[in-house]
Amino acid sequence: MKSIFKAVAITTIFSIITRALGFFFRIFLSRKLGAEGMGLFQMATSILGIFMTLVSSGLPLTTAKFVSRYEANNDMVKKDKSVTSALVISIVISITSALFIFLMKNVWGFILTDNRAVEILLIMIPSIVFSAVYAVFRGALWGKSDYFNCGLTEFLEQIIRFVLTFIMLFNISDLFVATKYSAYAFNVTCLLSAIIVMLIYFRKNKLNFKKGEYKNIIKSATPVTGVRMANSLVQPLTTLIIPNMLILAGYSTNEAVASFGVIMGMTFPMLFVPMSIIGSISMVLIPSISSMMSKNDYSTIEKNITRSIEVTIFISMIFIPLYLSVGDLIGIVLFDNELSGLLLQLAAVCVLPISLCNLTGSMLNALNLEVKSFVNYIFGSIVLFLSLIIFTPIIGVNSIIVAFFLSMTTITLLNLKKIRKVVPHFKFNLLKISAKYGLISAPTSIIGHFVSNICLHFFNPFFSAVAGGGVAIIISFILIKIFNIYDFNDIKDLILKKKRKKSTN
Repeated sequence: MKSIFKAVAITTIFSIITRALGFFFRIFLSRKLGAEGMGLFQMATSILGIFMTLVSSGLPLTTAKFVSRYEANNDMVKKDKSVTSALVISIVISITSALFIFLMKNVWGFILTDNRAVEILLIMIPSIVFSAVYAVFRGALWGKSDYFNCGLTEFLEQIIRFVLTFIMLFNISDLFVATKYSAYAFNVTCLLSAIIVMLIYFRKNKLNFKKGEYKNIIKSATPVTGVRMANSLVQPLTTLIIPNMLILAGYSTNEAVASFGVIMGMTFPMLFVPMSIIGSISMVLIPSISSMMSKNDYSTIEKNITRSIEVTIFISMIFIPLYLSVGDLIGIVLFDNELSGLLLQLAAVCVLPISLCNLTGSMLNALNLEVKSFVNYIFGSIVLFLSLIIFTPIIGVNSIIVAFFLSMTTITLLNLKKIRKVVPHFKFNLLKISAKYGLISAPTSIIGHFVSNICLHFFNPFFSAVAGGGVAIIISFILIKIFNIYDFNDIKDLILKKKRKKSTN
């Protein structure tokens, strides 16, 4: 368990720093491009994301599993062959995807309803090939449990993108020109990131182009890619559905694009902030559980899964009262956009299902249940689109919040049901523990909001948000401790063990 804790700690530190950089980058970009520019960029990347998923989802995860398995058996020849096979498959798919995007440019114009978004999409085509190379080599480092270099490559990627975009957009005032330059910066970032991860990998490893692992890798990667593809399809379909339905509800075209840009480009990224920690757990779980599965160590698997879910819920339920209490001020401080903050308050409850959906999906992948994970995601996607169609004419842009909450909750419940069937003695009452946290979140959110409103009479929105949010978090910790909802002794024991180990050395 200590090794897992150490791996999660390393991954979490890098993840927090990287996501913080990405977060500030998004703030800079949203201010530089504006709501309409963000909407155009979001439209272009929604299509690009589909093809990125083909090379950056199932293949790196499968590469990690194969590398982990072969290294455990000290079979370095097969390890090299698996990485090489994944790389060849990834490059072929990426080049094919790039050609497809270019040849179908007229179709994208019809789907996106704005030719400016198509132009941005075409600019970013090279990034697919660069990302394909990056994803496989990073997956190999992941499988080798080299979490430091995995985190380092992501960190450097964010630094490069931030610096390049800042330089390119520094003196640009035209929003569309700025959006195009952001696309160019994205291409160069992907290229440099691929070069960096290759240099790291080839220091101690090599490729082997002899009879490879093509069949096994394709078989393992396909269902995982299917899940991620379904996920990627969600965004362009929402891009198609929501703006058009908003227009039908009375919005102008510019208002529809701007509203979509606000919620998807400003509000929703905030909901994924907890994933900087939770994502670290997911990343470490996959090679760890895969190793335990080969030994049929279901007792340890059950303990790790239960602890991971408990930590995920705890982290999520700290962010929920924070967003409920001062979400409106967060939107103003970070994005200078009041609507984004109000939407964040409404969407705060989505943090828990989003976090659990990602975690339990990773668990199914680690348990070799990729196909079941894909099926569950399809059910959730059906719920998402039905909700968008039903609620958008009634509640406008708020329908995205309702739809994502219902979709992520559906997937989470289906994933947990499958885990219970596969892992002996796994029992977890999600409704009961969520209700306990919910009872705490209500008063803490009200108190935090009250404090922030008082502070607004004396301070600016930033300090008012810090004060109100800080009070909400502190009270949450106190009540969680008083009612013994989460046991902090696990973390305390792990820290003390590390200190005792250092003292003995």
